[in-house]
Amino acid sequence: MRFAKEMAFYSAYHQEKRNVLIHVLGVPTITFTLFVVLSRFSLFEYNGFHVSASLVFTLAVLGYYYTLDVLFAFVATLVFGGLYVTSEWITTQLPANTAWTIFGLGQVIGWGAQFYGHFVFEKSRPALFDNLFQALVSAPLFVVADVFFELGYRMDLKNAVDAELKQKGVWKDFSVRKAA
Repeated sequence: MRFAKEMAFYSAYHQEKRNVLIHVLGVPTITFTLFVVLSRFSLFEYNGFHVSASLVFTLAVLGYYYTLDVLFAFVATLVFGGLYVTSEWITTQLPANTAWTIFGLGQVIGWGAQFYGHFVFEKSRPALFDNLFQALVSAPLFVVADVFFELGYRMDLKNAVDAELKQKGVWKDFSVRKAA
């Protein structure tokens, strides 16, 4: 199962519950502020509809998500849809300086929190050092999966991820994460 293999790589770096919570908040912050800056770049107009780099990026990433897992991709579509619409509103309704400020602050806070979680709680480096694509593109989908797993849903997939981790020598049980 492709999703389980890719999620196992990500999960190997996210063993500590507080770090996972930081990611549940930080990854959408990073994604949203990326949408804000990408919304500043209009690629073309089609029948009066403004096509931004944010729209193209969002559609491409969501398309990729649907190849991994339809349910998680659907939830990501709802979340990303809201983030995308909000980013487009910010770009069209607020001054450019405000959009760039939101981007800068969101990136510093989001990435700062991620690094803090990894170095303080996880005591290991983030996955982005080993796989930039997964860190920038796949992480939001894996955060959706982490929330599902934490709520007790999609346990078949959670078990497949755990089996992949066990096979790689990195065992994690989503229901009993390290507390220290």
